[in-house]
Amino acid sequence: MTDRDSIVDQAIFAGQQKNQTLQITNKGQQDLVVSGFTLQADTGWTLSNTSPNLFQPEGAPSAIVKSNKTAFINLACQPTSEGETIGGTLTITSNAKNAPTKTVQVSCGPAVAP
Repeated sequence: MTDRDSIVDQAIFAGQQKNQTLQITNKGQQDLVVSGFTLQADTGWTLSNTSPNLFQPEGAPSAIVKSNKTAFINLACQPTSEGETIGGTLTITSNAKNAPTKTVQVSCGPAVAP
């Protein structure tokens, strides 16, 4: 899976929704099978994907990322008040031998006045 351990976005207006994309790249020779992912986060974070399906650049969402291919988990954040930072943890489980459980920190804010 990707080496990126966090998604941090600081440029956002209070009340504005901002889309985020987490890239999952399979650098191995076998299929990467994602068995699930969960988001534990402050109010204001949402997932666009339905676990365990990842958005694929070509074709329908799937839990499988072929060798040397990339898929995506799409999230959105929406802090509601000026100065607010919302965060959380996205946990991804898969058949990856080097990291069967990958934890990614997500953060959005602090929000500024529109």
